Amino acid sequence: MLFLLVMLACKPDPCDALCVSVARRLDGCRAEWGATWEDLGAKSKADMQRTCKDDLAIDRGGWPARQIPEADAECDGASADLSAASCDELRALYLP
Repeated sequence: MLFLLVMLACKPDPCDALCVSVARRLDGCRAEWGATWEDLGAKSKADMQRTCKDDLAIDRGGWPARQIPEADAECDGASADLSAASCDELRALYLP
């Protein structure tokens, strides 16, 4: 039982992982677009990740504990959608 609790505590946060994946995908697409991080509202890839994680932490702070698993599932789903998205689709989402 203790092993299970330790393993659950060590599981990476799916929303943090989503932030890392978004920044990685945008970094891979920026050259194709001729865009800078500033065009995406960030100073760098690391700044994009940090801002995303900070924004989620602020949002999560106001959620009841029972909503956290649902949010985690949404982030998992968004990660899957991100993997399937093309640079053109990401451009439509992230650039004006």
